[in-house]
Amino acid sequence: MTPSSPEHDLILASGSPRRRELVERLGWRVEVIVSDIPESRQPREAPEAYARRLAREKVRDVAAGLEADSPHPDWLLAADTIVVFEDEVLEKPGDAEEARAMLRAMSGEWHEVVTAFVWHHHRTEDEEGRALRTNVRLRDLDDETIRHYVATGEPFDKAGSYGIQDFGALLVDEIEGSYFNVVGLPIAEVVASLETIGAGELHPFVETDAG
Repeated sequence: MTPSSPEHDLILASGSPRRRELVERLGWRVEVIVSDIPESRQPREAPEAYARRLAREKVRDVAAGLEADSPHPDWLLAADTIVVFEDEVLEKPGDAEEARAMLRAMSGEWHEVVTAFVWHHHRTEDEEGRALRTNVRLRDLDDETIRHYVATGEPFDKAGSYGIQDFGALLVDEIEGSYFNVVGLPIAEVVASLETIGAGELHPFVETDAG
């Protein structure tokens, strides 16, 4: 825990309830501040570069809004997850028909999930960022299964129109790589990077001196 914030250990620059749940499971007390930067891909921007840029811009946008002498935690964490299918980035669907179309296209096929995350120290502006890739293959999905899944409402806030952790788990046949990367935050890599950024006091397995 940073001495500047007695109530929180870090700022999560994300409104994702899944990311918040993952970091809170590690015992971190999280202050959530959401960035409102637009999520739009630049012309000819590579998918991984896109995810990395969004994570970086989100964390810097939130950090820029913090006052230097504020009691906020020193470290901020942001992430962005995208789905890549046949070299195309699949964003969140705009409506039910678009969600159904995405799922029909990916039915029985492999696609890639890329999650980029960035740690940022809002006083020193030190940063550390990484991106991970996980391959996912969906089951062969018939129209009825797709219709029922879209009716749950899950696809509408998720890139690629599905989430692996809830009803969407019924759509997934196989994954290669990190499961939590598909959920939205590769938590093992996030924790491993604490040593690189010099924030060992945040490590869940490091005991701090209470006195």
